[in-house]
Amino acid sequence: MICSHAGSGGSTSTPRPSQGGGGDGGNSGPQLCSYHDVQWACYDPERGYFNSDWGCYFRPLDNPPAEGDDAWKGHKPSEGSLYTKVCPQTNGGQGGAEIVFQGNAPGATPVIDLTVQAKLLADRMAFPTPKASVAPKDTAVVKAPVWLWAEGMVAPKPSSLAVPGASVTVTAQLNGMTWDFGQGMVVDCATAGTPYDPKYGDAKSPDCGYEFAVGSGARQGGVFTGTVTAHWRAHVVITGPNAKTFDIDMPRGSDLALKVAEVQVLN
Repeated sequence: MICSHAGSGGSTSTPRPSQGGGGDGGNSGPQLCSYHDVQWACYDPERGYFNSDWGCYFRPLDNPPAEGDDAWKGHKPSEGSLYTKVCPQTNGGQGGAEIVFQGNAPGATPVIDLTVQAKLLADRMAFPTPKASVAPKDTAVVKAPVWLWAEGMVAPKPSSLAVPGASVTVTAQLNGMTWDFGQGMVVDCATAGTPYDPKYGDAKSPDCGYEFAVGSGARQGGVFTGTVTAHWRAHVVITGPNAKTFDIDMPRGSDLALKVAEVQVLN
């Protein structure tokens, strides 16, 4: 398997999800695998996927030769697949590429661990960072409806990987938003919110709103500052001998600021 923890001393670093802006989807660099305490990228665009049990990269052949070719070593395509195998060396070189056969018998662990690949696919997906929007735009008023919504919450396209006899597909899902203005003022919304339109007048937001009990005058700068977090999830579906489904949390967050004024009533 790739990045195996059992029997190889392998380990995988987990990138920390982005809580700020940026257009890279919060990626903190390539995910790493380990072989004999030396780290290698779990995926290389040219060499394929790293296997921590063997310390080598495996890449499925795009155009494998026909059945009967010497590369199959007497096996049939229905019994497994052909991969290019490249083993990097600690001195910076690498062993020569060779073509190897790997079986896909029911219940066997494939040379490519699709659970690990699901995490790699999710890490490379551009989960949007929310752009906070509020109405009233400049200054809200105590005990008056405030509309909250996040722009740019378009889910990235599904990402998938297929190997002979198995596949993994990762689909992005938004599992709600959290607006935190500090001092216990927190709003949890099931959706990204509805953009305000003047035609709504002084109505409340149908899905994501708040009413402040106090003004922000006493706060630094005269504003409430906080964060808005989009609770993205990567929904994983793996097919094949080791079929399974699971979710990976991929939160994305950004800062926000809002001025809330007290209304002075003259008798």
